[in-house]
Amino acid sequence: MSRSEPPLTLFSQVLRPAAVVLAAVAAVSAEAASFDCKLAKTNAERTICASTRLSALDERMAQDYARAVHALSPAGAAALKKSQRSWLQFVTQVCASPEIGVRGDTPESCLARKFHDRLAELAQAGIRLGPYVFNRIDSYAVTRSPDGDLDGWNSGFVTQQVGYPQIDSPRNAASNAWNALQVRALTANRNDDEENDTDHVVDITLGCVGADIVSTETVSSQYSHGTPHGVFDRAAANHVLSPVLRDMTASDVFSDDSGWEERMPTLFWEAYLRTHDAKENPPSVEEAIREAAPNPGAWLLTPAGLQISFGAYEAGCYACNPGPITVPWSAIKPMLAAPDIATCKGPPTAQR
Repeated sequence: MSRSEPPLTLFSQVLRPAAVVLAAVAAVSAEAASFDCKLAKTNAERTICASTRLSALDERMAQDYARAVHALSPAGAAALKKSQRSWLQFVTQVCASPEIGVRGDTPESCLARKFHDRLAELAQAGIRLGPYVFNRIDSYAVTRSPDGDLDGWNSGFVTQQVGYPQIDSPRNAASNAWNALQVRALTANRNDDEENDTDHVVDITLGCVGADIVSTETVSSQYSHGTPHGVFDRAAANHVLSPVLRDMTASDVFSDDSGWEERMPTLFWEAYLRTHDAKENPPSVEEAIREAAPNPGAWLLTPAGLQISFGAYEAGCYACNPGPITVPWSAIKPMLAAPDIATCKGPPTAQR
């Protein structure tokens, strides 16, 4: 990776004096981590240097971050740098907490999870899909639990996270409008009336991107401390960007005379049955699947096929949520309005 800029890994925290960071970058390290372990001072740094697994993850993150920065415009790179610094402040707090062992956790296992989560986010930054280069914007906020409770996703803390894609280039009226739409979606999924003991994550991720179609999914998750589990909502959104931004319609996907409205409910139900036993779920599951199947507002376009998902209780109960169901493009290709939609691209999956 380039050493022209300090790698924004756990070592080069925003709180670390710039001179120290630059010295660390200039040093020739014999460690697997992205920084010189001889200069490690914080608990997080020492934990990374003591773990082969974490050192490898730290180095991989430095490489992925550098790749993304080099693929973005100067404005996009600055936005990603701000996101990385927000993540650094977040993870060094929650993984160094005195409460870290409450559920049998350790600083190492906490850091490993957070590294994997962040690598998945970075996989959506600085990537070219179709005619567009996308960035990924993330921000994190963390405060101590007001009553000292240890519930929630991060013991001892109340956390808020938001993440969303942006088109870095080309910038035109349609891409600018789409970018603004992602920010409005975040606002719509925030609850400003939440009590101060609720964790909240709003995550907008890319599905498929074609020549002029962008598909996204928004997952809004909340965990009120003291409750048995969190809840979540899912919503897909599909837009045609060219020549002007508009909502995607069923006619953009299926030929009007293909009979898709009658066939898709059965195709989705059969896809579900291939991985589930219908006898184990109430009738509400089949009802939810068949109701969502012909609704363009429920579709997420993915490289694998057309997908539908459900919120925590949309299929009748929390435990019986059917999860994402995908009908492969090969099963619906004869019905497509434009066969090349089946060749759309999605963001890479971060390696585990």
